[in-house]
Amino acid sequence: MSVHPVPSLLLLGAGAVLLVVAGVLFARGIRQRRLAEGFRDRAVETEAEVVGLEAKDVSLGSSPDTRYFLRVRFTPAQGEAVEAETLTDAPYPPPRVGDRVAVAYDPEHPRRVDLVATEATAEGAGRTSFLLARLTLAVALATPAAWLVLVFVVWTS
Repeated sequence: MSVHPVPSLLLLGAGAVLLVVAGVLFARGIRQRRLAEGFRDRAVETEAEVVGLEAKDVSLGSSPDTRYFLRVRFTPAQGEAVEAETLTDAPYPPPRVGDRVAVAYDPEHPRRVDLVATEATAEGAGRTSFLLARLTLAVALATPAAWLVLVFVVWTS
């Protein structure tokens, strides 16, 4: 049995790099979750007018799902009118243009606005980063397994 150094170094090095990438993605997900919780803690509620509706198609599996994000206009306590798109989608059925909705905004960054009906939970924050971290971790763990297959099956023959 002879272990080939270049393929071994490449496979094990790639596994180590992917492990670091998975850790970074996981840390990013935690940061996004904390930012969302921080937003909830300092958010100020007000009423806003719906000035637009943007439909975005999200494909989860084989069936596409349409989510509606509202463009709202409101006046923060310490400033002039702000127009912004909500951070999360509106519950179905979405309000119509011209309707009034309750929103929460960040007083330090008034363009960060969310519907009061959806801002009460931060469970979705960082979800994409957590998913990518899990997938990257799976590939990172499969890479040394592939190296072992090469060592014990291919290179011993």
